Amino acid sequence: MSEIVLFEHINFHGAHKHLYSSEPNLASPDDNFFNDKISSFVVLSGSWQFFRDINFTGPASGIFGPGRYNWVENVGIPNDSISAVRRVS
Repeated sequence: MSEIVLFEHINFHGAHKHLYSSEPNLASPDDNFFNDKISSFVVLSGSWQFFRDINFTGPASGIFGPGRYNWVENVGIPNDSISAVRRVS
């Protein structure tokens, strides 16, 4: 099983969300809080990739494996720009 934790603010602060599978639409009406609000993340297992637009479109990030990523801009992702998250493995 793969797991990633998304955080609203830099340095793992603010609201957080655990994902265990791909999320093609962080802007979905039933749970849209994290759309364009991710500033840091922790990959607990697996490999993950981020997308600027829903349904895995728009500019994509690199692929991230286990680790703590305290500021998305340090790894080439503009702050508050993520709308979809794909589990790669």
